[in-house]
Amino acid sequence: MRGMETRADPNQVRDNRGLTERALGSPVNLQPSRRQYMSQTQKQREANKRAAHQVYDVWDGGDIESLDDIIAEDVVLHGPEPVGTVHGREAYTDNLRMIRAGFPDLSFEAHDVVAEGDTVMANCTFGGTHKGELMGIEPTGTSVEVRWFGSYRFDDGELVEVTGLPDLFGAFLQVGAVDPPGSPSTTEAENKEIARTYAHEVISEGNLDLIDELFADDYVEYNSALPEPIHGPEGVEEYVTKLRSAVPDINCGVEDLIAEGDMVVRRDRATGTHEGGFMGVEATGEAVVEGHHIHRIEDGQFVESWAQNDVMGLLMQLGVVEPPGK
Repeated sequence: MRGMETRADPNQVRDNRGLTERALGSPVNLQPSRRQYMSQTQKQREANKRAAHQVYDVWDGGDIESLDDIIAEDVVLHGPEPVGTVHGREAYTDNLRMIRAGFPDLSFEAHDVVAEGDTVMANCTFGGTHKGELMGIEPTGTSVEVRWFGSYRFDDGELVEVTGLPDLFGAFLQVGAVDPPGSPSTTEAENKEIARTYAHEVISEGNLDLIDELFADDYVEYNSALPEPIHGPEGVEEYVTKLRSAVPDINCGVEDLIAEGDMVVRRDRATGTHEGGFMGVEATGEAVVEGHHIHRIEDGQFVESWAQNDVMGLLMQLGVVEPPGK
């Protein structure tokens, strides 16, 4: 009848949910359960971990060509300098081949692998013997082991982005390509040669042009034979000029020369003919004097010296003073 309200029979509802509920005899929740969600998350996590381990296996001596099935064609690798950012699968595999050329027995082990969402991160160890040229560094035969940290991002099972942070400084340090911070800029052998050059070529041979090269601008020398310290290359040139004027044929013979770090110790036995005034003493003839010198060298230059000469013995030889008690 007109005006009367018609109610729909619940059993006549045709939507899928109603049909399913009637068939099951219980309400249906169309939202995934927490358990279902966790299961899907865990599956993705494990799948990404497996893919990451496939990459690790290739770095550990596996077939590089197999990376074609794991790595996206437009993968991006972010590395520290001097590697920088690398684009594309081919560039990524070329980078691996370069490292293998330097370390033919390359090994790679993942210690801690943690995954969440589309990302896998790992703490790894990289090792091998430096048998080939790498980044301009000639082979050293050194066994190297360094830490390597990597972050991998996956998309639908493919590796699309890598952020790698190997301990390059540690690797370069082990093969001798860099020096530890605070270490001398020149080797002990080089420092000894610098000290020898000063004695032989500057003092004995009179090559004053080398002084600017050998001595720092702020050089200071404390010499027991002089009332005041010697300052800078100019002071050294003045001292050597006066010394050679007094003893033109001086021969500064190095008897002992040792070095440790930036310090060099030199023991000399200088001989020559005393023909001109020096230290207020007029020409007297031949003389022999022994001296000990401690030098500190930075960046290939003398920066500080302490000189102890046998002044008493020299003055006695020159007849300027008498031995005590006579």
